[in-house]
Amino acid sequence: MKVITCEIAWHNKEPVYSLDFQPGAAGRIHRLASAGVDTAVRIWKVAKGPDGKAIVEFLSNLTRHTKAVNVVRFSPNGEILASGGDDAVILLWKVNDNKEPEQLAFQDEDEAQLNKENWTVVKTLRGHLEDVYDICWAADGNLMASASVDNTAIIWDVGKGQKISIFNEHKSYVQGVTWDPLGQYVATLSCDRILRVYSTQKKRVAFNVSKMLSGIGAEGEARSYRMFHDDSMKSFFRRLSFTPDGSLLLTPAGCVESGENVTNTTYVFSRKNLKRPIAHLPCPGKATLAVRCCPVYFELRPVAEQADGPSQEPGVELVRLPYRLVFAVASEDSVLLYDTQQPFPFGYVSNIHYHTLSDVSWSSDGAFLAISSTDGYCSFVTFEKDELGIPLKEKPVLSVRTPDTAKKSKSQGSSPGPRLAEGTPTGRIQDPSSPGTPPPQVRPSPAPAAPSEEKKSLQPSTQNPRVPPSRRVTVNTLQAWSKTTPRRINLIPLKTDTAPASAPASVIASPSTEDIQSEMPGDPQGSPPDLKRPRLGEREGSPQGLD
Repeated sequence: MKVITCEIAWHNKEPVYSLDFQPGAAGRIHRLASAGVDTAVRIWKVAKGPDGKAIVEFLSNLTRHTKAVNVVRFSPNGEILASGGDDAVILLWKVNDNKEPEQLAFQDEDEAQLNKENWTVVKTLRGHLEDVYDICWAADGNLMASASVDNTAIIWDVGKGQKISIFNEHKSYVQGVTWDPLGQYVATLSCDRILRVYSTQKKRVAFNVSKMLSGIGAEGEARSYRMFHDDSMKSFFRRLSFTPDGSLLLTPAGCVESGENVTNTTYVFSRKNLKRPIAHLPCPGKATLAVRCCPVYFELRPVAEQADGPSQEPGVELVRLPYRLVFAVASEDSVLLYDTQQPFPFGYVSNIHYHTLSDVSWSSDGAFLAISSTDGYCSFVTFEKDELGIPLKEKPVLSVRTPDTAKKSKSQGSSPGPRLAEGTPTGRIQDPSSPGTPPPQVRPSPAPAAPSEEKKSLQPSTQNPRVPPSRRVTVNTLQAWSKTTPRRINLIPLKTDTAPASAPASVIASPSTEDIQSEMPGDPQGSPPDLKRPRLGEREGSPQGLD
């Protein structure tokens, strides 16, 4: 691991607020986008030199914003770059290979620098009333979420350039937003000290997280503390992130109270329960402000390698996964490197900048970690091959769920019973336990209880000349997936009110072929702070250059 701070006037020595590596396949150059107070977005090429340190080359200068640019994010396929700034607009950029680049002179540079690439604005998204602080793309690249000083987060249809949803539950600036890689949630973090997790299907709040129980008082009352910092935090950003597989949500700007002591931390939430964190990662220095995950999946380390010192406990895992994920946590003055196989950092980078850090980004192959700062400079942490671990040969296949597919796949409860096989007609099959349906009497055959193929024939209880034809229904049990044994079950409706005979568990099937998905319970909204954060222009000691 090598660290270098490049002596480059990234944005005319003005604060750099954001940077992002372009995702892409192997063989593509490492293209980096940066944004700053000088209202420009700039594209750079990052390569590894003979000494293993990063070498940066200028590619293009993108000028369309009229005020400071706070965030840049590439789309998942790397073709579109989104930028948001204090002018309250989001610009979508795309490189134009057919047009020759134009020659531009930087404002405080004597030498004219030639653009080697030509980027043009393909779409402008207008909807926020004030500064845009953060942007995050959906996994398919068709949708995008943005966070703003106007206390809202907006979901955009990128293709149409239109707003889909506006989330206005926050009572103060929304300083971070992230999209669940599985497409089920969008999470936002605000300086109102509340983490809100929204359902993309229902388009409303699914979870509010703001307080943590700290114990029982002298009179038996429950004591709690606020989990996140208030607006006294120096940074403008609280960039939270889901892990690439969507299993964890990592939130910065956390604090843990123990008596009179307050410890800065980063909270770790499991997607199985987003109401309460499963762990927290203490930061000994200042508050944390950004979390970014390495896009590479790594093989698990042997258990013996986890104990590198006498104070470390071997076998203690942050979370149990079939692979290892690496992520970086940026505080105001340092960067800590973690993985999911241990609860303590394996790397620590500090004393690289004079002012507050603002953003971090990983290259698509995990070879570079870029760090931006409000002192006007950027640093790079470079890793040798397999230094972070051995990459998996194939990434896990994620089951991405978009709002459109979610409408087609409604929840059927959390019943542990088997479901009908795909392709089975379900429109005319009635649930025997539903009201208005005659209770069936089942005469089981002596066949063993194994996955079987059954025939159901409905016989009328009254004189009815039309008899419904028999249908073939395949039932999958939970025991094994062995050969099927055909047997016949006659369902005879009863005329009396006698209780139905109990049916074997192996023949009871869910009346739907759709996937069973659990409903997300509602959660009361957390109480907002009494005072709203002052406007940026009225705050004392805020970073220079932000309008």
